[in-house]
Parts: sequence; C-alpha cells; structure tokens
Amino acid sequence: MTMKRWFSLVFVALVFLLPVGTRAQGVDVTVMVNYESIPTTNKELLRDFGNDIKSYLIDYNWGPGSPQEKIRCTINVFIQSVIGDNRYSAQVFIGSLRPIYKSEQSTAVVRIFDQIWEFTYSHSRPLNHNPHTFDDLTSVLDFYMYLVLGYDYDTSERLSGTPLFQKASDIASLGRASGGNGWQLSTTNFSRLQLITELLNPQFEPARVAFWTYHFAGLDSLAFDKAAAYRNMISAIQTIGQVKRNVDPRNLVIKLFFDTKAKEIAEVFTDYPDPSIFSVFTGIDPNHQAAYEEARAKHH
Repeated sequence: MTMKRWFSLVFVALVFLLPVGTRAQGVDVTVMVNYESIPTTNKELLRDFGNDIKSYLIDYNWGPGSPQEKIRCTINVFIQSVIGDNRYSAQVFIGSLRPIYKSEQSTAVVRIFDQIWEFTYSHSRPLNHNPHTFDDLTSVLDFYMYLVLGYDYDTSERLSGTPLFQKASDIASLGRASGGNGWQLSTTNFSRLQLITELLNPQFEPARVAFWTYHFAGLDSLAFDKAAAYRNMISAIQTIGQVKRNVDPRNLVIKLFFDTKAKEIAEVFTDYPDPSIFSVFTGIDPNHQAAYEEARAKHH
C-alpha cells in the first residue's frame, strides 16, 4: 500500500472513530500564583487574584464546540515586583494538554513562558470581557486563551485554529496600539505580537499543517499502526525543519514547537528501529541535542 493511500485511510478511519464535537468551547484551567518576591502587604492585596483569574477563564464561552470536553491548561503567574498602586510586574507560564487517542496519556500542545507582563489588579474591581477595549490584565488572559484554543484546534483539523488565532491577533493589535510591554514586534525577546503574526503568516502554514500531521496522523495513530505513525511524525518534523530553513531563524513558531515537543519526540522514538533517526532530529533541532542523545543511549 502506498503512503498516500495509507494516509487517506487513516484520515477516514479517525474521522469516524474520534468522538464528534470534542473541540472545546471551555477550559479546565489550573491557576497558580507565586508571591514570594513581593512584600507581605501586597500579598494580602493579591489574595483573591488566582481565584479571580480562574473564574474569569472558566466562566467564559471561548469558542464553538462541546462544553463537556474542555481544554486542559495551566497558568502559573510569578509576581516579580510592585510597580505602582495596584500595579505589578510578573512572568507567566501557559501550558495546555490534550489526550492522545486510544491512550491514557496526554500530550503537551503548547508551553509558553512570557517574561514581561505588567498589569493592574484590584480585588474590588471585577474582571470583565471586552474584546474591543485593551486591558493590561484581561487582554493578556484573552490572548492566551485564544492562542491555546487555536493550537488545540490545529491538532485535530488542518488550520482550523485560524479563526481563534485571528481573535488573538486582534487583541495583539490593541496591545500594540496601547504601547504595552510584550506587544511590540521583536526578534530578540519573546513577543506576543511576533508569535501571532507568524502563526497567521502564509510562510508558516506548512508548519501548522505539519503540526496537525504530527498529532492527528502521528501520536493519535500510534495505538493502531505504530510504523505508519512513526513515518507521519518524521515527515511532519522534517517539514517543520524545512520551514525553519526558509524563514528568519529567530522565529518563535518553530522554537515553540521544539521547546514543547523535543522531550516527547525523544521518548516516542526510543523504540524506533533505526537509532540514526536521532541524528536527523538533532540536525533539525540542535538546541535539544541533549534530549535526543539521551534517547539514543536508551534505544532498545
């Protein structure tokens, strides 16, 4: 059977086997706030901050889909300093997971560490959604929720995250107009605007399709055709490597993919018949050579 024929059969099979309506409109979010770097007085002012964020996120209808199947995500906020009345600087980690088909395991879809977030928070002021007005607290939360959902949708259907990425882009445009930190284009530091601009750039479209191949025809196929799943994952990684060679090497999309997936790739291919595959991965993603070499050493 040809690869093209096999791929078509897998696609059809998964369309019928995967539950209908699993793309989520809500989030199942865990919020952690670290206050260790600020004075005790300010810690008290932030006592409800984590719960307020969580309520803001889980009570909102973020997109179409089944309310029973929520996207699992984690938000860890590290308060760095107090920079004014009810105003803080922070770093934030955003991570999301989705289940692997026919498996008890999950896969990390996105892992982002944003080091520049300045926001105003008062426990007496409710957090409200307003997509047309920039807010240094809620707009960042909105941006990342649309980003997380967009990435999740992209794993189950080619480029289906685009409408959600567009919503994130609209927020980023408001942020850029506000002049706030983290919203300007940058090739030296992480930039929310830079990331969403790349995701919607046609140059990165093959990488987004490969992202779907990696998950849908790769990870989700491991349970019933491991050899074909391996082939699809390798093809996806090579396509992402080709995009990497064709774009500015300082891009965020490819870096984010390998920062999120390198350890998983190394672990999944521990049983792959040909250990030279780790040299292929290292050539594409030298920043995570240590993970691939460790996997090669464990190769069965």
